Amino acid sequence: MLSIERQQKIKEQLYLFLLNRREENALTQAMADNNARIIDNPQDNSVLISPQTRKILALGVAAGLFIPVVILLLIMFLDTRVHSRHDVKGAISVPYLGDIPLDREMMKRRRRSSDDDDETPDIASDPNSAVGEAFRMLRANIDFITRSRGLKSQVLMVTSFNESAGKSFTTRHLAEVLVASGKSVVVVDADIRKGTLSHRFGFSHKDTGLSEYLSNASVTLSEVLHDGPLGISIVTSGAVPPNPVELLMNKRFDQLVAELRSRFDYVLIDSVPFGIVADSSIMSRVADSTLFVIRAGRFDRRLLPEIQSLYDDKKIGEMGIVLNGVKHTSKGYGYGYGYGYGYGYGYGYGKKKKRRKKIRFV
Repeated sequence: MLSIERQQKIKEQLYLFLLNRREENALTQAMADNNARIIDNPQDNSVLISPQTRKILALGVAAGLFIPVVILLLIMFLDTRVHSRHDVKGAISVPYLGDIPLDREMMKRRRRSSDDDDETPDIASDPNSAVGEAFRMLRANIDFITRSRGLKSQVLMVTSFNESAGKSFTTRHLAEVLVASGKSVVVVDADIRKGTLSHRFGFSHKDTGLSEYLSNASVTLSEVLHDGPLGISIVTSGAVPPNPVELLMNKRFDQLVAELRSRFDYVLIDSVPFGIVADSSIMSRVADSTLFVIRAGRFDRRLLPEIQSLYDDKKIGEMGIVLNGVKHTSKGYGYGYGYGYGYGYGYGYGKKKKRRKKIRFV
């Protein structure tokens, strides 16, 4: 009996434990039931929600327009270089003689050629050349300004503030248009440090030139005066001296210019940059007028007051400004001259050519 009662109690306790565990398990399952409900059934409309192609394209187009405009505005506001005659005339009162347009074809030919074999064409004989017409206008402006002031313009010195402004280019082609008008012209390469103009005319430092004339009293003018192309006479630079400033201060330089003045109608002196060395200020004593060449796109307009001070203080005498390398647009000089001349000359002969409309994007 004791053994049976003991077995009964054990099974009873085990049974109660299992009932408790079942109730606990049922409570746990009842608490973990999902309470979510479907309100609207899913629908397929075949339209992409992401990525939104139109919005991305619109943002790309807006960014493509906004970023270049900002860059162009920054370039425009931060650009301090001289580009046109308005930048010069609006800042200083120095007489403006003219501007020389940029001829890209001529620049390409000069880059392909060497210093001893310059392939620069004769612009004075080409009536359709915009560069040639600009130099003819420069010649007329020089005569007009000097005559209106009662001054002489026989001896012209060409200088600038910095290198690569186009002094030798201006001197050579101005001499060409003066010779084409029937004047006798001599060019003096006073840049005895480099002799750029002499190289462009086909001469070198080995040829007897200005350095030998100033340093040796036995050298005559006929020995340093050479015949250049197109009927232009040239006094070459000669050998590179160790003391160029002292040579230019020599009285023989005044005698040379005085003798050339008596033999030629125009004497063009190709000088060195004014702001670098003192050669130009020394040579200005023999010049009637000075052509101050400014290179468009390279000259800083913040230096224009320095030119005005030179003009006011009369440090280099009477002077005028020549703007070189101007990029003319279709509304500028090239369009007005080419359209007026070509249309008037060819009116009534042949068929009229249709002009293509040019669309410009900014």
